[in-house]
Amino acid sequence: MLQSQVGYSEQGGGYTKFGDWYGNNVEFDSDYSAQPWCDMFLSWAAHKLGYQKWFGEFAYTVDHAKWFISHDAWGTTPKPGAVVFFDWGGSGVVDNIDHVGLVTSVDGSTMHTIEGNVDGAYVREKVRDQSSVVGYGYPDKIKTKMAAEGSLSGTASITLPGALALPHAPSITLAAAESALPAAGVPQQPDLGAGALVIPLLIAVLLLIAYIKVKHTSVRQALVAAVLDRRRDHSRRLANRVSSGR
Repeated sequence: MLQSQVGYSEQGGGYTKFGDWYGNNVEFDSDYSAQPWCDMFLSWAAHKLGYQKWFGEFAYTVDHAKWFISHDAWGTTPKPGAVVFFDWGGSGVVDNIDHVGLVTSVDGSTMHTIEGNVDGAYVREKVRDQSSVVGYGYPDKIKTKMAAEGSLSGTASITLPGALALPHAPSITLAAAESALPAAGVPQQPDLGAGALVIPLLIAVLLLIAYIKVKHTSVRQALVAAVLDRRRDHSRRLANRVSSGR
């Protein structure tokens, strides 16, 4: 993707398709179409390839470097695929970074890069030494970390050529599927577990409650009947006394 853009240059008024894309897709607070575009060029390419989640999308090189630092993906060793940050003043200070490129290969103490907004506002392949380098951001380190976090959260991932590993539903292996099936001709008893004891226990409790209620009702009825019998016996005695004049 980057290689295909070698030779691209600014148009009238400093316009670039990279800045135009950035202002319409990443940040909307300003017109970026004619702004310094070395980092927007890399961000545009990363987005086209689907790398943006581990590469980052930035216009300001200092913020991009700090993003790599915050992801623990920052170092001083050049390697292919690393994002190289320059300070032409040679201070080595992150806040003084003023240019960025992508390392394509390393040859001893020199490296080959592709950079935007160089040599009179072109995309060029360059050969650089380490004298003006502040540090390197490692997108592959962030990608590896993201993949590990995806596996820890219980999601599987697939790797597409030149694209970010995307989460998807975990697959079931053939061996796992076979182990879940009963052997041919052998009836399998369902494993009900502890849950199978709940229903009989509830039934027993309900029967006990019903028995207690019936028993309680029978006792009450017996007591009421005894009281009524006593009252009737007492009434008969009073009637006998009255009739006998006693």
